[in-house]
Amino acid sequence: MLVCACLLLLASDPAQANSLLKQGLLALQRGDLVEARADLEHASRADPANAYVWSSLAETYARLHNGDNAMSAAARAEKLGAGNKVVAHALAIFYFQYADSLLRQENFTQAADVLTTALARHPDEPQLTLALGVARYGQRRFDDAIALFLKTVKLAPEAEQPYVFLGKMLEQAGPHLAEIAADFESYAGANPASAEAQLLLAKALLAADPHSDRALDLIRKSVSLDGNNWEAHFQLGVLLESKHDYADAAIELAASAQLEPKQPMPHYHLARVYDRLGEPERAKTEREIHQRLTRAADERR
Repeated sequence: MLVCACLLLLASDPAQANSLLKQGLLALQRGDLVEARADLEHASRADPANAYVWSSLAETYARLHNGDNAMSAAARAEKLGAGNKVVAHALAIFYFQYADSLLRQENFTQAADVLTTALARHPDEPQLTLALGVARYGQRRFDDAIALFLKTVKLAPEAEQPYVFLGKMLEQAGPHLAEIAADFESYAGANPASAEAQLLLAKALLAADPHSDRALDLIRKSVSLDGNNWEAHFQLGVLLESKHDYADAAIELAASAQLEPKQPMPHYHLARVYDRLGEPERAKTEREIHQRLTRAADERR
């Protein structure tokens, strides 16, 4: 998007710097990073006040894994392009893409530093807010992550990712639980055909009341909308177990285990349910599977 936006802006500009910038952007577009850097650095010397040159250099340096130069070029572009919406948008994309590459490497601290700088300049960008939430989640700074995901919901209520992350953090929600539940309520209401939205609301209700009848109805609806979600079957099985409906719980937990064979928890609950059903051999088998999968998961960490 950055390349295309800048190419359009420069198509009719004959100046040397803009010609070099166009060459650099074309090289960047085809992945020739060495040529792109050379052209863009030459352009920056020909026209040091050109914000488009510096924003393009920021992307180039980032793709060359030169983070310090990338952030320095972005800062220069911010200063020179102040008030320019195209430059601001291009830089927001740059910060997000650069931070995303760091998050994929699980370099959460550097990603958080990049995103904190970016949000100081673009405070209402939902993608940047979401990405910083992911970085804080990776750092296990859960309260900060929750606050950022909740802010993302306010900025972009239609986006699925912040709800999904919040759904993973209900045990850490603490005083945020009521606000999360309210946001999940709105999301589920706006997306009645989304199995994920119904499940997320059910999980929030269960965090407040482990025996919620409404949560049971929502999880059944989620399963009916998408029968291939192991977690929905698991949550349904656990809830049915808590209501002493052991026969139906066993069916749901077995379905969960079949859909996600590497998950140990369905087998743990299946062992408990088979004990209640008077099937000790099946319970023993499930305990053994649970122990084996738990050891394997520990070894992967």
